[in-house]
Amino acid sequence: MSLDPKALSGLHMWEDWQKTVEAALPNFAANPIYVEQLSPSDKEFDRVAKEVSEHVIHYEARLRDVEFGGVARDTTAFGPVTRMWLDANIELDFLLTHFPFSSDKKVLEVGAGYGRLAVIGRAFFARWACVDAVPISTKICREYCGRFNPKVEVASLDDFCALAEPGMFDLAVNIHSWNECSVEQVKQWLDALVFLKIPYLFTVSHGQLKTDSAYKTQEPGQPSFRHLLTERYDLIVEESIGLGSHPHAIWKLK
Repeated sequence: MSLDPKALSGLHMWEDWQKTVEAALPNFAANPIYVEQLSPSDKEFDRVAKEVSEHVIHYEARLRDVEFGGVARDTTAFGPVTRMWLDANIELDFLLTHFPFSSDKKVLEVGAGYGRLAVIGRAFFARWACVDAVPISTKICREYCGRFNPKVEVASLDDFCALAEPGMFDLAVNIHSWNECSVEQVKQWLDALVFLKIPYLFTVSHGQLKTDSAYKTQEPGQPSFRHLLTERYDLIVEESIGLGSHPHAIWKLK
C-alpha cells in the first residue's frame, strides 16, 4: 500500500475559498481569510492574553502577521497582539504539557494553512513537516516558513504521498482544518495517518463541546467526524481552552 494523492486531494469548501485567498494576496492573514479574528469579545481576548503571559512562547512574533493583513487587538498583558499568535501559544502550551514530549520527536502538520503554528512550533521538535491539499496554501506556507523558519519542511501533496513512509513521524497535528473538509475527506486523511503508523495525534476543532458543535464539518446537516477519530485513536486528554473555548485534544493510535 502507498498513499494516494488523488484520495487526499478533495477540497470541499476550499474549492471556492482558495479563490478568496488568491484575491486577498498579499494579505493572506487578513480577517477572515485563514483565521476569523473579530468574534472574540475584548474581554475574552484580554483574558486569554493574560493566560498566555504565564507561558509565553516566541514573544517577538506577537505582531508578525500584521504585515500580511492580520488584525492587532489591544491587551493588558502585551499591548497589541494578533489572534494567530495567541492561538499558537495556547496550542503549543497544551501540546508540550500533555504530549510525551522530547526534542527528538518529528511532527507532521496536516492542513497547515499559511504556517502560523509551524514557524513557532519547529523550535521544540527535531522535524516539523507541513502538507496541505490546497495548492495556494502550500505556496503561501512555503514562502512564509521559508522567511520565518526555514527549518520547517513544506511538501506538495504529490511529494508527500511519494516520500512519506511508516515510522517517519511521532505526532500528527490538525488545527481546525478537518472541520472544513467532508467526512469522507477526514476519513481518507486519518487512514493515511494510520498507514504511516503515527502514534499520536493533536487536534483542535471548531465549535464547543458544551453546545455539541465540535467535530462537525460544514457539509449539509453538519455531520460529525469524531467517530472516525475514536475508531482509530484512544483519547488521552481533551480540554476546552483558548479563544472560543475550542476543544484541544491529544489522541493515541489504537
